[in-house]
Amino acid sequence: MERINDTAQNEKGAHGVMNIEALSVKYGKKTALDGVSFTIRPRGITAVIGPSGCGKTTLLHCMNGMLRENKDATISGHIYLGGKDTALIPMEELRRRVGLVFQTPSPFPFSIYKNMTYGLKYYGTAAKADMDRAVEEKLRIVGLYDEVKDELGKNALKLSGGQQQRLCIARALTVEPEILLLDEPCSALDVKATALIEDMLLRMKRDYTIVTVTHNIAQAKRIADDVAVMFDGRLIEYSPAQELFSAPKQQLTREFLAGIYG
Repeated sequence: MERINDTAQNEKGAHGVMNIEALSVKYGKKTALDGVSFTIRPRGITAVIGPSGCGKTTLLHCMNGMLRENKDATISGHIYLGGKDTALIPMEELRRRVGLVFQTPSPFPFSIYKNMTYGLKYYGTAAKADMDRAVEEKLRIVGLYDEVKDELGKNALKLSGGQQQRLCIARALTVEPEILLLDEPCSALDVKATALIEDMLLRMKRDYTIVTVTHNIAQAKRIADDVAVMFDGRLIEYSPAQELFSAPKQQLTREFLAGIYG
C-alpha cells in the first residue's frame, strides 16, 4: 500500500467522531474512491448505500486501516479520528478504536466465551471477573445473553447465522470501540434474524457510533440517522436520513432510490 500525504497537517479539530477528507483510492489505474469527504456524527447510525461496486466496502476498509495492508492500493486524502490522522495511529490501536464486522458471520472456531474474551486478552485484560462482566454486558447489549448464558462453552460455529452475527458484534464491542463498522450485517440472514439485528442497532445507537453498509434501502430508512450515497467511487449525497429519503437533492440519488441502479 502506498500512502500519498498531500499535506503536512497531522491533527485537525474535529466536529464529528470521524472526519473523512478528500479520500481517494486507486488499484493500479482503477479508481475505487474519488475525493470522498464527510463527517460522521457521534452516537447514531450512518448508512452507506449505493449500487454494487461503488466503493462502499473499500470506504469501510479505509476507515479501520485494513487497506493499508493492500500493496496494490494507493490512498490519498485523510481520515481523522478524534482529530488525529489515522495514518499516524498504529494499526493495533486503530483496529481497537474502529471495529469492523464483516458481511458473513465470522466467529472463531472455539467457544462462545473464548470468542468474547479473545480481544480482552489481546489488549491486556486478564482478570477473570472483569472478563466475565464484559462477556455478560456485551452479550446483553446484542440480545444474546439469555439465549446462550447456560452454554458459553458451546462452539460458536454451532450457533444460528443470526446468533453468530450478533456474537461477532458483541465480540467487537468488548474492546470499547469508538466506531463500529458493519459491512452488510444482514445480507445472509432471514427476515426474523434481520429484525433482531435492526432492533439491536437501534438500541445500541444511544451509546455507540455505528456505520453500516447496506444494499437494503428499506433497512436504511428504518434505522439510519444519516445516509451517505455512493456512486462510481464518489459520494454524491450525504444528509440526515429523513431529509434524504423525502427530498433527495441529486438526480443520481433519486434514480438509485427509484431502483434504476442496483
